[in-house]
Amino acid sequence: MPESVPPVAIRVARPYATEDELLENELETLTRTSIVLLGAPPRPQGLMLRFEVVLSTGQVVVRGEGRVVGYRPDAFFGTGGLTLRFTRLDSKSKALVDRAAALRDRRRPSALPPPAEPPEQAVSAAAPFLPSPSLAPAPSPSSPSLAAVDARSLDAPAAAPAEPPGSPAAPAHVADRDALLARLRARSKSLDEAAIKRILQRG
Repeated sequence: MPESVPPVAIRVARPYATEDELLENELETLTRTSIVLLGAPPRPQGLMLRFEVVLSTGQVVVRGEGRVVGYRPDAFFGTGGLTLRFTRLDSKSKALVDRAAALRDRRRPSALPPPAEPPEQAVSAAAPFLPSPSLAPAPSPSSPSLAAVDARSLDAPAAAPAEPPGSPAAPAHVADRDALLARLRARSKSLDEAAIKRILQRG
């Protein structure tokens, strides 16, 4: 049986002195399942790699194995990078990966907007319903009712409009009516009280 080919080893150095500086500047290159090896040369997709990420002090911060997913010449702010999907990590590297994921969750804004406050109600729901008062003012006790006013206005003859000066003479039938009224007024004045009573009893 042919011997299995050992994974290709690769080491990537980053210009930071501490893990905090690495996470502060390149947090998005590290997830729970993958890593982007910035500055690494291209490799065939599917190739197994054994990798290390070291700081400027020589400290190894991430060590493990992964399968090549792809290469991008502009993976992170103009720097090319080789993306690997983890197949194995040591315990120290796993702790750094978990720390990076927690930090990313804290920085990510919440997907849900804050709940909107309910609008203030103009009328309380517990307040009893009261009918609105009538817009028309109540008639005064001393003033005549509307029905009485309407009846009188129908019975009373409409006042004749005043004739302007220089208007033509009234028609003949109007003059006859005025003369008749004048005779009736004169006759009523000549009647005594007894005559008026007799006329009323007769009627």
